[in-house]
Amino acid sequence: MNIDFLKKLYQSRLVKSGIWFTIGTFFVQGISFITMPIFTRMLGTTGFGIVNVYTTWLSVFTTLITLGLVATVNNAKVDFKEKYDEFTSSILFLATLFAILWFIFAFIFKKQIGNIINLNSILVMCLIIQSFFGFIVDFSNAKLNAEYKYKKFLLISISNAILNTVLAIVLIYNFKTDKYYGRIGSLLIVYVLYGTVLYIIAMRKGKKLINFKYWKYALILSIPAIVHLLSGVILQSVDTVMINSMLGSSAAGIYSFAYKIGMIMYIVWLASNKAWVPWFYENMKEKNYDDIRLKIKYYIALFSVMGFVLIFISPEIGKLMGTKDFYQGLDYVPLIMVGYYFQFLYSIPANLEFYTKNTKLLSLGTLIAALTNVVLNYIMIPRYGAVAATWTTIISYIILFLYHYFISLRIFDVRIYNFKPFAYGIISIVLSSVMFYIVKNNLILRYGILIVTLIVLGYQIQKISRKLVKK
Repeated sequence: MNIDFLKKLYQSRLVKSGIWFTIGTFFVQGISFITMPIFTRMLGTTGFGIVNVYTTWLSVFTTLITLGLVATVNNAKVDFKEKYDEFTSSILFLATLFAILWFIFAFIFKKQIGNIINLNSILVMCLIIQSFFGFIVDFSNAKLNAEYKYKKFLLISISNAILNTVLAIVLIYNFKTDKYYGRIGSLLIVYVLYGTVLYIIAMRKGKKLINFKYWKYALILSIPAIVHLLSGVILQSVDTVMINSMLGSSAAGIYSFAYKIGMIMYIVWLASNKAWVPWFYENMKEKNYDDIRLKIKYYIALFSVMGFVLIFISPEIGKLMGTKDFYQGLDYVPLIMVGYYFQFLYSIPANLEFYTKNTKLLSLGTLIAALTNVVLNYIMIPRYGAVAATWTTIISYIILFLYHYFISLRIFDVRIYNFKPFAYGIISIVLSSVMFYIVKNNLILRYGILIVTLIVLGYQIQKISRKLVKK
């Protein structure tokens, strides 16, 4: 590929930050995947299932306790550019007040809450504490993303992941029974540590606790978005909770294992989205609509290639990560990846809704998809087992993508999105998954198709890069 083209490409802030956010995110999640064989063996299917049920509820409580205030970060970067640090410290203090109220409430009713969410009282209190400090870390990282400060993001994320992993192994080893407490304990300790440090830094920089203008601005954006955030958690996590309730902790552990492997697709999206959203906001403000349309085509094409590769190599990743007790879930993985692909697709038009502050419309679509997922799970899981949850998730995300695409056409005067790149992406991921299931048991044929396809795509990319250099 042309070296001058690559150098010019790297000068783009979108590309540079995207590369480093991807490296950081993959390193962090890579640690998680590398250590998964350790945790699956140390915890077993039941303990692994309990930990994943806990982390599912953690996402729910984080949104409830802090009212989804993390959703305000990117808009505030545009609207309060000169006083961004003031905004940050004030919003963190507002979240602190909500967290204190929730802690008191949870302490009084911990047994009742525990009965509802199927966790004991100790884990309920852990949820409340970790939810708040986890929010501080997420909020701080989101701010770093918005400011393109990828070096600080890398430092926080990588050191957090390493410390968390080492501490988890030590704690699990020292628990003779109920080893899942070791994994949950490591999460709690590390988030409290990092959250405290980041909280102090933010307060010293912003030096503003109470500002009703910032509070009003943030709550107007975040409260309608709570439904969207909670519904998103339901879409991602309700499968595990319902399988745990209907089929038991062991089945939930196997499905959680498959979901962890399938989440590689989510990690790719998460990393790229960290760079895409700030760039999208800036270019929307500058009205660079043609450039946005062009980048969307490349964005979808690149993600589709990544999806194809990940689906075809998923069995080998799964076998490296878990024991034979978990292999039953390997057939779920490509379907889970397809679901995450549609999540990637819907996020593109959904970003326009965030930018235009149409969070009510955003929340309605996610709520419809989440309710669809719950109802279909309730009907299908008892009949067809855990695999039904993968299909219900795909259906829900397709509904969500179509909803957001058509909404995006009506909330802005200029047409930003064209359906053709989305259609090409959908066709490619469907063909990739169908082809995989046809050849999945033939290792040589499967990797032969993968290598030949990548060679052809590499040749096409080289031709495109040469044309772009000439332009």
